Amino acid sequence: MDLNVLNHLGINLYSNVPAVLSEIVANAYDADATEVRITIDRVAGRVVISDNGNGMTREEVNGRFLTVGYRRRDREGGAVTARGRRVMGRKGIGKLSLFSIARVIEVETAKGEDKNALVMRLDGVQRAMTEAGGNGEYRPEVRSVESIDFESGTRITLTNLKKGLNNTSGALRKRLARRFSILGAEENFHLFIDGVEVTIADRDYYHKIQYIWTFGNIENGNKIASQCSKLRHHQHLPSETEHGVVSGWIGTVGSSKDLKEVGGENLNQITLMARGKLAHEDILEELRETSVYRSYMIGEISANFLDADDQPDIATSSRQRIIEDDPRYASVIEWMQTQVLPDIRKRWKELRNEDGTKSATEEPLVSEWFHGLGPDSRKKASRLFGKINQVVVNNESERRNLLSHMILAFETMQYKDNLDALDELGVSDLTAVARVFKDVDELESVLYHKIVTQRLKVIEKLHTHMTEDDLEKVLQKHLFDNMWLLDPSWERASEPHMEERIDVAFKEITESLTEDVKARRMDIRYRKVTGAHVIVELKRYSVKVSGTELIEQITRYRDALEEYLRKSGINEPVEVVCVVGADLKDWSNATNKGRSIGMLREQGARVVKYDELLANAQSSYREYLRGRKDVGKMRKIMDRLAESVDADETEEEA
Repeated sequence: MDLNVLNHLGINLYSNVPAVLSEIVANAYDADATEVRITIDRVAGRVVISDNGNGMTREEVNGRFLTVGYRRRDREGGAVTARGRRVMGRKGIGKLSLFSIARVIEVETAKGEDKNALVMRLDGVQRAMTEAGGNGEYRPEVRSVESIDFESGTRITLTNLKKGLNNTSGALRKRLARRFSILGAEENFHLFIDGVEVTIADRDYYHKIQYIWTFGNIENGNKIASQCSKLRHHQHLPSETEHGVVSGWIGTVGSSKDLKEVGGENLNQITLMARGKLAHEDILEELRETSVYRSYMIGEISANFLDADDQPDIATSSRQRIIEDDPRYASVIEWMQTQVLPDIRKRWKELRNEDGTKSATEEPLVSEWFHGLGPDSRKKASRLFGKINQVVVNNESERRNLLSHMILAFETMQYKDNLDALDELGVSDLTAVARVFKDVDELESVLYHKIVTQRLKVIEKLHTHMTEDDLEKVLQKHLFDNMWLLDPSWERASEPHMEERIDVAFKEITESLTEDVKARRMDIRYRKVTGAHVIVELKRYSVKVSGTELIEQITRYRDALEEYLRKSGINEPVEVVCVVGADLKDWSNATNKGRSIGMLREQGARVVKYDELLANAQSSYREYLRGRKDVGKMRKIMDRLAESVDADETEEEA
């Protein structure tokens, strides 16, 4: 055999340990073994695979095992074993895969009294091939048979390993369990790894499946469904293709995150089996399917007609994929696209809607709201709940937040008689649904209630944690973008171009001031807010000034702003707010204070002290909350969902 052929078919045939071991397990199955045992010694770097199959005579070792490309199925009666098993092997190159992971392979085999032992070394194989110009013959070393302690079967020992044995026994059981569908008592074929039997449960994904669709034998479909502890729906679908019958199952999980395993393996795939062994790792990638449900799918289907004895071999040399332009494979893909996926897609959406509605209405107030809708609105709300049920969230708190936003959006669009717009939102649009909120009194009160609650939390934190110096710095950084701290009615308005031009004018005025005046000020800026044009001068906390000094300092800025507004044809009031750290110098008594405040008011100005600023805002917002106890059913729903979110977050922190 040419050395290049050996490298292609054997040494570089497989990329991982489970794929190599699956070839040896398949050989044991073809040898009518009822047990295969894999033992791994990670300390010594040794893997032992033993079976109780037929074993081999000396003639069979030479004529079959050591002959590359031996095609058992081409021999009379070779396609079926004595036990009636359909033979898995076909090309006769699987044994070469051992060189993918080991440099030394020891084979011990017994068939009655005929016992044989040999050792193959990778460097010896390569040397023999090279010395003979690429067409040499390699003969393994003959070993003593004294160590053979079994009457029938084969034991293969791999040493001088090329790949590390990083997989735990549990991980290896999982990988091999997913590569075979013939393990267990039904086929009388048992696989053990480090003494523990590999079972169907080791596939470790049945417990994730929420809905399942099965094909082929109904009884087998029911057995698979019985493994799914979280199953909510089971349906049997047609399984006839142009070239034969398909069996197996396709399932979907509750969250697409369930298909992402630790270590990076992705279970979002549908494997294709033939004769009980993996033939194609993932046919989902071949399907023209882009709907959301695709990322929730997992499955295993079996089509034995892909490996028919009287048909050409359909597998690639790696035995992990199928030649994709073969008509048999094409018939499987067509069956999936025309008979299977349309039914699954339709039913999956219906089921997710039902489950989403059931989950959402477990909250009594949401249930009351939902059942108070008209029949058509309930259908649309159910579809909306179904979409929420498709969104990947990190925890229950996120789901409840999303639910509250969607109920608000639903009420908004229902008020505008435009529920179709919400119904047409894709799953990816849901997290940005706040943009559909419009001018509806009750919805605004709910939203503003949430805003006020958040603002109070901010103020309380400022009160609790800020020193005078800290507060000065924080207000300089945030006050001008949060004008609600000065007046609850001053919501931030969008006039960026005007603000930029006024700020340039203010900068020119500031540059003409004395250094002493500059040193007393933290900042001065213009802001356009709801219904007013506002100038805010932020004095340093430690600075003391008089009312007269303030009027003198702010007049030039106010005049510049009023001149700009006049030229722009804008007739709106101008207000000036001076934020200071202490009483003004001319507030020596109540009479003087009143006179000073009056002078400032005549100039459209007022003074707010740092401490008063927070206290006034806090008092105003608390008064708002006390006066808005009853804002309707929507507010109650939002409050209840928010309470649940807070409780969840508290539990997570604990």
